[in-house]
Amino acid sequence: MGKYFSSNYKNVTYPLDSVKKRGLRNAQVGAVHAIASFFTMNSKQAAITVMPTGAGKTAVLMLTPYILSKNKVLVVTPSTLVRGQIADDFKELLTLRTANVFKEAMKRPVVFEMEHMFNDEMIKALESADVIVATPQCALSLSETEWAVNNITLVEVDEAHHTPAKTWQQILINLGTATHVLFTATPFRLDKKEIKGDIVYDYPLSLAYRDGIFGEIRYISIPECEDKDLQIAKKAEQVLQADREEGLEHFLMVRTNTKKNAEVLEILYKENTSLKLRRVDSSMSNARVKQYIQELRDNTLDGIICVDMLGEGFDFPNLKIAAIHAPHKSLASTLQFIGRFARTNARNIGTAKFIAANDEEFEIENNRLYSSDAVWQEMIIDMSEGKNQKEHSDRKYYKAYRTEANEIDEDNIPLQSIMPNCHDRIYKVHGFNINADFPESFNVGGRIHRNFEDNTIIGIELVYASPLWMSAEYKINKQYSLYLIHYQKELGLLHIYSQSHTEVVYDELAAAFCESYDKIPKSEMNRVLGNLTGFEIFNSGMVNRFNESGEAYRIMAGSDVSDAIDPDTGKMYSAGHVFCKATDISSGVEENITIGYSSASKVWSSEYKNIPDYILWVEAVGRKIVDSRIRVKTNTNYDYIPMAEKLVEYPDTLFIVDYSDATYSSPPVVKCRTNSAIAVRLTDFDLKIVRSTKNKVTLSVAHDDIADMFDCDTDGVYTAKDNSLFITMGSEDYELAHYFTDNPVSLKTFDDDLIVGFEIFKGNPDIISFDKDTILGIDWDSRGTDIGLEFGDSKYKGKISIQDALCEILKEDKENKYILYDHGSGEIADYIAIQETDRQLSIKLYHVKKKSAAGFNSSTADVYEVAGQAVKSIVWLTTRGKFADKVISRHIAGHCQPVVGNYRECLQAIRDTSKQMVANIVIVQPALSRSVDMPDKIQEVLASASSYIKRAGKVQGLEIMGSK
Repeated sequence: MGKYFSSNYKNVTYPLDSVKKRGLRNAQVGAVHAIASFFTMNSKQAAITVMPTGAGKTAVLMLTPYILSKNKVLVVTPSTLVRGQIADDFKELLTLRTANVFKEAMKRPVVFEMEHMFNDEMIKALESADVIVATPQCALSLSETEWAVNNITLVEVDEAHHTPAKTWQQILINLGTATHVLFTATPFRLDKKEIKGDIVYDYPLSLAYRDGIFGEIRYISIPECEDKDLQIAKKAEQVLQADREEGLEHFLMVRTNTKKNAEVLEILYKENTSLKLRRVDSSMSNARVKQYIQELRDNTLDGIICVDMLGEGFDFPNLKIAAIHAPHKSLASTLQFIGRFARTNARNIGTAKFIAANDEEFEIENNRLYSSDAVWQEMIIDMSEGKNQKEHSDRKYYKAYRTEANEIDEDNIPLQSIMPNCHDRIYKVHGFNINADFPESFNVGGRIHRNFEDNTIIGIELVYASPLWMSAEYKINKQYSLYLIHYQKELGLLHIYSQSHTEVVYDELAAAFCESYDKIPKSEMNRVLGNLTGFEIFNSGMVNRFNESGEAYRIMAGSDVSDAIDPDTGKMYSAGHVFCKATDISSGVEENITIGYSSASKVWSSEYKNIPDYILWVEAVGRKIVDSRIRVKTNTNYDYIPMAEKLVEYPDTLFIVDYSDATYSSPPVVKCRTNSAIAVRLTDFDLKIVRSTKNKVTLSVAHDDIADMFDCDTDGVYTAKDNSLFITMGSEDYELAHYFTDNPVSLKTFDDDLIVGFEIFKGNPDIISFDKDTILGIDWDSRGTDIGLEFGDSKYKGKISIQDALCEILKEDKENKYILYDHGSGEIADYIAIQETDRQLSIKLYHVKKKSAAGFNSSTADVYEVAGQAVKSIVWLTTRGKFADKVISRHIAGHCQPVVGNYRECLQAIRDTSKQMVANIVIVQPALSRSVDMPDKIQEVLASASSYIKRAGKVQGLEIMGSK
C-alpha cells in the first residue's frame, strides 16, 4: 500500500494570503488546524467543517489527507461535474500550488476518477491510486467491497448536507473504520435529518464578507406583472450589458425549476434579447455540459439557462448575474445558490446581482427575501448565521440527553429524527420527579431519554399488532408511539405530548411523574390567543348553554367562520374549541402561525418541530397561559362568544343530564362483563342524576337489568362503582368510566348554567330574547280556521285548515303575481309567493305548522320543527339557478303547482337575471301570539332561527305569522 500522503506530510506549509504573495485564507488555515486538532482526541466521530460557498473548502479538502497522514482517500462529490473538477485539481495540485502550500516540484498523487459502478477490472487502478473521486452511486458500490473496507483510510464528503440521504449515509456506514471528514456550507437539511458528526469548524458568513471572500450582493426587484418572465429577461440583458460597459467580466445564469420552463425561457430570451445562451439540464450528457461550460469560459456565450444545475461545487466566479424565474424554496438551497455568485476569486468582477419578480407573500423561513425593499447583503448573512447557530444549539441540546436504551439496540431511535406535531396537554402540577418510571402498561422498556438540564423525558413505546391479513392472535408488526414529558419548572406546568389523545393516557403520565396535578380552565387556555393579530378562524366549536333538546355543540368550519357569529349567537353559546391562523407580534417580528386550543387543557398547531423547537413552543404557550395580564381580543365576531370557567364546586340546582354531542353522533356499543350476550348502544341507556354534592355528582346508566353508577369529580374524572360496563375501541377494551372522562356528559341547572367536564358555562343574565311584537297577528277565527289542523279537511263543520286560510290571505294580496303550492316531502316550503317589479323579484317561502298545545306560547314543540324547516329552506335561495332548478324538479314530481299565475311565466321571471332577487322566510304558526307572555325557551329558538336566516346570502330575514 502506498504511503503518499503520510510521506509528503513534511512538505506541507501554511503561508498566509497577502497582497504580495498568494497563500491560504484565514478560513482555510483555521479549518485545517481544527480538523487536525479534532482527530488528536477523536477517532470514531466524523468531523464536520462548515465554510461558506467560495471560502475555499476545496483546498482544505485536498490538504486533509496530508495533515492526517492517511493513505488511500475516497472523495465523494455531489455531481459528475464536480467530480471532474476535484479529480483534475488533485492530479495537478493546482489549488495548493497556487496558494504556495506546495512547491512546483511537489510530487503529485495518483488519482482515479471513478466514472462507473465498481467492477473487478478496477482493482489494479484502485491499488495504485492515492485518491479516488466518485459520485454517490459509484462510491456506494465501491464501499460495499472488502477491498474498500481494508484499504480506504479516509472518506471526505463534499457538500455534506447530503450525507443523511440513504446512499451517502450508507457509504459512511460501510466504511465505518475509516476516518470521516464532511464539508458543507450549510450544516442543516430541509428534511430535518441529522448530519452525524461534530462540527469542528464553522466559519461565519459575516467573517467571509469581512475578509473579502463573500462579495457584495444586490437584489433587483421586478414589479408584479403578467409578463414577469419577459421583464426579468429584459432587465437581465440591461444589467449584464451595463456591467460589461464598466469593464466587468460578468456572465449570466437564468434559473428556473423545470426542463419545460427552461425550454420556454430559451425561446423567450432568443426572441426578445440579444443574449447568447445555452440551456443546461440533467437530461444532457456530461460531455455536452462540459462543452457548454468551456464555451462560457471562452467567452463565446453570455450565459446559461439552468434547472438546478451547476450549483453545488461548480467554480466559475465570473458568474455574477442571476435571472431568477423560479426561486428556491429552502434556505439551504438559496444560500448555496447565492454563494456561487458571491465569489471574489477572479479579476474584473464586481457586485453580484439577483433579478427576480417582487413577491411580498413568498417567505423562506419567515424571511421575505423577494420583497421590493429586501436588503440581501444583511438578510443573507443574518439568515445563514442564525441557521448555523441554531444547528450548534440543537446539537448541544441533544447531547444533554441520557439514554437508557442499549446503543446497539435495533429499537434505539435517534432523537434528532423525532419531529412531533405541535400538540400539548398541560397541567398545573406539584412534586415533579424526572427519575420516575413510565407506567408499565406503556411498554417503553429501556427506550427512555432524560434531559436533566431542561426537565424533559422522552419515552418510546413498542407494541406488536396484527396485520390486516393475519389472525388477531398473531401480532408481528412493530408499532412505535412517542411520549414526551416536559416540566416547566418556573411556572409549575407539565407539558405532555402523546400520540394517543385520550384523557386516561394523559392522566396516567401526569400521575406517574408528579405528586399532584390539575387541569387548566378554558378561561386561562384562551390566553394562548394573546399578543396575536390578523385572526382568521378556521374552525370553532360553541357550546349551547340553553337548548336542551336542540343542538348541544355547534362546529363551524371555513375560511373565516367568525363572520357567522353575531351578538345573538353570543347570548346562546359559549366558546368551545377554536383553531385559527394569526400573526404573532410578541417578539417584535411578525410571524404567521396557526394555533388552537380546547377545553381539555390542550393546545395545538399545524406545525411539526424537532424536539428543542417543540420545547421552546410549549414553554411559550405556558408563559401565555399563566400571564393574567393578557387580555384576548381577536377583533372579530368571535369576541361575542363568552368563555367557560373552571368548575370549583357543583351547584345545587342540577336537574338535567345528557350525553355529549360526540356520543350522539357516533354512539359506542356497551358490553357487560357479567353477561357476554349484552351489546347495546350507549344512547339506549337511561342516564340520570342520582345525587350531587359540592365535590362530585353521581350518575346512573341503566338498560333493562344492566346498570352501573358513576361518580364525576370537579376535575371531570369519572369512576365506576361496579366497573361492569365497557366498550371496545379497535382491539382494546375501554372502561365506560374512561369513555365518559374523554366524552363528558352535559349537566344543566335551573338557571341555565351548563357543566361539561371540569368547566362551567355560566348562563347569561341578559338571556336571549325575541321581540314578540314583531309577530304578525292573524285573526284566524274570523276566517273559520281550525288552528289545530295544518292541511286537509277539518273534522269541525265550517272550519278550514291553516294552509287553506293562508292561501286566502296570499290571494288577497294582489302584489303576489305568482303563488306556488309545494306541500309534501322534500318541499321548498308549503307556499311560495312571488312579487315582481321592474327591478326586483321578491320571493317569500311560507312554512306552516299547526298549534298542538292547549295555550298560546306554551310549547317549544310548536316551534322547533317549523323553525328547522325555515332554516333548512335557505339552501334553495343561495343562487337564482339553484332555486329555479329546485322549482322545476318539484313541478315535474307533481308539486310546485301554481295557485295564482302561469307556471311557465313564473319560471321565466325566476330566471330573469336582469332583476335583483330578494327573499324572506315566513313561519306560520298560530300557537305564537303577540299578546301572551313568551317563555325564554321559545324566544331562544325564534331568535336563533332569525339570526341564522339573516346571515344567509339572499335572504333578508325571518317573519312570523301568528295569532293576535
